[in-house]
Amino acid sequence: MAGAVDFASLKILVIDDQEFVRTIVKKMLQQLGTGTVLEAQDGVSGLESVRQNNPHLVICDIQMRPMDGFGFVRQLRASDDVAATPVIMLTAHTDAATIARAKDLDIGAFLAKPVLPPALKEKITQVLGG
Repeated sequence: MAGAVDFASLKILVIDDQEFVRTIVKKMLQQLGTGTVLEAQDGVSGLESVRQNNPHLVICDIQMRPMDGFGFVRQLRASDDVAATPVIMLTAHTDAATIARAKDLDIGAFLAKPVLPPALKEKITQVLGG
C-alpha cells in the first residue's frame, strides 16, 4: 500500500513545449492542492529549472524540441546533484518501444494524454508515496 502524499508540500515541475498543455496540467495540480507548480517549455530550460528549484517531481512531455523528454531524462540522470529526481512521462505514445526506452531511463510512471485529474493524482501518489 502506497503512503499518503502531502500535495500541499510538493514542488512539481511541468515540462511541455505546448503552453496549453502546461496550463491544463498546472491547473489540475493546483486543484489537487499542490503547493508549488513550476513550468518549463523544453528539456533545456527544464534541466535548468530542476537545478535551480530542486522539485520533488518532474512531469515531462516526450515529444519536444530542441531536447525531447528522453534527452532531458538522460541528462538529468547524468547530473549527480539531481539524478534521483522522480519523473513522470507525459505522452500520447504508449507503444511498447517507447515504454521500453523509458524503463531504461528509470522513469517513475507514464501518463497518457489527454491527462485526467484522477490519473494524475494516482501516478503522483504511485511515484512519490511508493
